[in-house]
Amino acid sequence: AILPPVTRTSERVLRIAVPVGMLVLAITIWQTYVVLSGTPKYILPSPVDIVGAFLTDWPTLLPALGTTLTITFEALALALIGGVGLAIILVQSKWIELALFPFAVILQVTPVVAIAPLLLIYAPNTQTALLIVAFIVAFFPILSNMAQGLKSVDHNLLNLFDLYGASRWQQLIFLKIPASMPYFMTGLR
Repeated sequence: AILPPVTRTSERVLRIAVPVGMLVLAITIWQTYVVLSGTPKYILPSPVDIVGAFLTDWPTLLPALGTTLTITFEALALALIGGVGLAIILVQSKWIELALFPFAVILQVTPVVAIAPLLLIYAPNTQTALLIVAFIVAFFPILSNMAQGLKSVDHNLLNLFDLYGASRWQQLIFLKIPASMPYFMTGLR
């Protein structure tokens, strides 16, 4: 039997239908498991229970969603400012990099679970502790990727900028920062 050729339209349909079908299958298996096993709701709620709780508790969940989104975006903004700023400072001075980068690595490899109880004790409120934790999680990928991107500039281009008498700040603004954007986007992700 000769199969019909695969068209772009059928490829698009498959790219959507297969993941949606797998999602529906996973939710069906989840619901079936919870119902047949009799697992208590507090251990593993079924998808129907989750949708029901979402609909009935919406007035309580909406302010919590607002708070979560506020903390998330504030932490991301602080991590962007701090990570990019510190990466630029680290790359501009070898001495500062040698002095500060070990502290950044130590904080990066320290599990957040180990720091969280101390933050809850010393932070003025829970919101601030959550902001600090979210900042720590977002800060180090941005810092390390941005620093790597700033350092990975083509040396031939740096030599060309030197040849034309560009200052370090001109090299930073017109060469290093634009060249580091792929690394920055990876850290931002």
